[in-house]
Amino acid sequence: MLRSRFPTAHHFTVSIFGCQYHANSPNATKQQLINGFESLIKGAALHVEELEQNNLPSKVWMSYWPSPQAFKSWWETAETASFWDSLPNDAGFWRETVSFPATRAMYESNGENPSGFGHCGELLGLNGKTGYWGAYRSRMTPATPDDKFSSPLSTTPEPRPLTDKIRHGRVRMTQFPDNICFVVEGQDYSAMKEKERTYWNENFDGLTKQWITNVVTSGPSQGMLSARACHSFAGDKTLGATNIKANGSSLKTDGSTIFPGLDYVRQVQVLFWLDLAKMEHMGRWDKVHVKLRRRFMETYAPGGAVEDGDLLLWVDVGVLKGNEVDAEYVGCYDGTGFLAYDDHPEFASKIDDSAVGLPAFFDEPIASEPIEW
Repeated sequence: MLRSRFPTAHHFTVSIFGCQYHANSPNATKQQLINGFESLIKGAALHVEELEQNNLPSKVWMSYWPSPQAFKSWWETAETASFWDSLPNDAGFWRETVSFPATRAMYESNGENPSGFGHCGELLGLNGKTGYWGAYRSRMTPATPDDKFSSPLSTTPEPRPLTDKIRHGRVRMTQFPDNICFVVEGQDYSAMKEKERTYWNENFDGLTKQWITNVVTSGPSQGMLSARACHSFAGDKTLGATNIKANGSSLKTDGSTIFPGLDYVRQVQVLFWLDLAKMEHMGRWDKVHVKLRRRFMETYAPGGAVEDGDLLLWVDVGVLKGNEVDAEYVGCYDGTGFLAYDDHPEFASKIDDSAVGLPAFFDEPIASEPIEW
């Protein structure tokens, strides 16, 4: 297992972009906008992962940047600024940009090549601080002894539901509560050999699909602010670990409806929780997750049935202060992402006729001093 040591002289940045098709597939005008944006972002970031949202026809770009200042340099170039500023008021484009110090971010993966946050730091072997409840929390550095990474909100606000009504124009989110917890969980089944694939289909496929379904549909009652289940974007979409039989006999779940799109070979869940405690609680509380976690650790540990397996997993976790989040929505469905909260006082927004510059946070590097572990 590997972790990442992040730079301490400045934050690193993840900017998630999306384009809603507002149809089953993009029309010629929308495809031209998608192509234009891709020509700007490809090669500019450390890495760009192209995804498609499972339940909402959309293209999603997860982009990783060495620092907020590097992102700003690209964002404010004449070409990028002109493109974003000229988007039509029904474009369906959105951006959620988040930045993390080394003190409040962690990455873990079983893959030698970086995924997710792994692109933003130095990969190192994982030491003993893992595998137990609370491991994520103990690997972050609180600002003070009393800092519990807790939200100032006593309850998770109710979002406006996602509808097919387009919110025309440009909405810029200008305020966020402290300590939103950003989590990415990723799975890639492409390297699995027959032995592991067969074992996975018989023992993990249903549990994994049920857990992903539970988490992305959990909603405010479990502290979820925004959840997107995505799969790798490609012209020909390849099924992943299992080929579901016509009678469904290879899929063992608790009988609940399974979230769409969970058979693709590479999958990514992008999650914003109210705070770290909400994420930890669901991990301990959800019986499917507890069973999946226990069985996985037994099976893939030394001496387990598939200890030499080739399944790729990774997880990113970061805790954000309010000024470390910046989001903008241009002609998106009402209820998209943080737009669903723009009538809440802790998620203030501003309507603009044109794009605006990034907030002051992006101007100068901010150093951090993480604990050694």
